[in-house]
Amino acid sequence: MTETENRSVQIELKMDRDDLWIVEHFSELVTKYAGKYVAVVNETLVAVGDSRRDVETKAREVEPAKIPSVLRVPREEDMVCLLSSSHIHCTKAT
Repeated sequence: MTETENRSVQIELKMDRDDLWIVEHFSELVTKYAGKYVAVVNETLVAVGDSRRDVETKAREVEPAKIPSVLRVPREEDMVCLLSSSHIHCTKAT
């Protein structure tokens, strides 16, 4: 196993399946739900809203025994990054 593959496996072990689902669907989430909070339970998007608390509450109604993965989906303008030599500088778009 290469070092890159080993690092990938270690990251996956630290993330649960819902977190991995978010990573795999990140572009779609940004396109559809930018600026909103989303909750994922059992690899399914179960709630979308303007408040983290509301989204988490809705998600716990779906699966009370599981802690949902909740994320505020960034807007595209939140992710404007300028690459400069070996550093990445992120700035808000104007």
